[in-house]
Amino acid sequence: MATTEDIPAFGLLHGYRVVMIGLSVAAPFAAELYAEHGADVIWIENPAAPDMGRFSSFGGSTQQDRRNMRSLALDYLHGDGRAAFLSLIATADVFIEASVGGRFEHHGLGDEALWKVNPGLVIAHISGFGQTGDAVYVRRASYDPIAQAFGCTMRMNGIPGHKSVPAMCFPGDYTSAFYAFSMTLAALLKRTETGKGESVDVAQFEGLIRTQANYPTNYWRFGKDYVKEGSHSLICALYGTYVCGDGEEVYVLFLGPGVLKRGLPLIGLEYGSDLFPEGAGIIPYGSPAGAVAEAAFAQFLAAHTAAEVEDILANGGVPCSRLMDYEAARANEHYAARGVVDTWKASDGTTDILGVKVVPDLARNPGRVWRGAPAIGQDNEDILHELGFSDDRIAALYAAGQLARRDYDHSFKDPETEGRAGD
Repeated sequence: MATTEDIPAFGLLHGYRVVMIGLSVAAPFAAELYAEHGADVIWIENPAAPDMGRFSSFGGSTQQDRRNMRSLALDYLHGDGRAAFLSLIATADVFIEASVGGRFEHHGLGDEALWKVNPGLVIAHISGFGQTGDAVYVRRASYDPIAQAFGCTMRMNGIPGHKSVPAMCFPGDYTSAFYAFSMTLAALLKRTETGKGESVDVAQFEGLIRTQANYPTNYWRFGKDYVKEGSHSLICALYGTYVCGDGEEVYVLFLGPGVLKRGLPLIGLEYGSDLFPEGAGIIPYGSPAGAVAEAAFAQFLAAHTAAEVEDILANGGVPCSRLMDYEAARANEHYAARGVVDTWKASDGTTDILGVKVVPDLARNPGRVWRGAPAIGQDNEDILHELGFSDDRIAALYAAGQLARRDYDHSFKDPETEGRAGD
């Protein structure tokens, strides 16, 4: 359990309070970015149906993306639970929720209702299709792959001639989370001038189509559509995924005059020749020069391991990296030097959780992990007491099923050896 006083003072966002309601990835990650930098983040869970992230994929998403939070397992829509929610909103700076568009308005908790309680509240709604627009779409449910499909992203991924596949890992969710985080921060800055809150309408599909560089404009202006590339650029030679002599893969980009000047001699080709003239920035894919370059590179790759290819090319000025897996990352000297693999305690206080550190690094006000993901409703009493609820009133919420606490948390256990929560 943790009170406000138990939250250490650190980071750029200490002193702010964020309330978050959302499953899966988008809303929790947006709130997590606040939590990692010192804000008091209160995660409201459904007391009857805990976050499914606790029980899927070993609970890793919960442990990584709900750390530093406090958990309030509350029915916030009905009875005294609704009163508790509004009391909490009155103390908050930011409210982040993810649901089908219009859900909070439908329940009488729309923006205007929340601003009556807290005029300075900054609100972020995250949904697949937005809060406004065609009502048929606004009501649609969505997860990351649905947003990828509707947002013109999924058709860009996969091998030409084969079915399109969703991009990993969850770009629609994480893009939405970054938009929600950044724009609520901007709204907090504006609030210092006006004293008034703001409402941010984040539609997953819009975030995805907005981050597709030049491709939408190319089509809408010139009729030039995106052509699925797969593992190799269809524009440039020596730009894509390649298999090395040991069967491991690297990704390489021979792109730009400086890179070609430094890189071509490394694979036995002459920069400044007729095929590769001085000042050239790309080697066109499918051209005679491209064919020569690809053939020379194939010989180079066959004679070296992926580690050797990366060492020769990357240290020679050519953008190149082995395709790392998690084991390679943990053993890598640069990962180790930057402390990327971090360790913190789970909610049982004893189990070590390994995951990714707080990023990015900050020189003067660094973020930190001070607490693992909370157990379900772990902080109910502390939060409600801070809101002025008496023990009797809290007990009544428990008795009515509007509040729940489960002291176990299997989300950091191996389900093959520990069993699922409730087993």
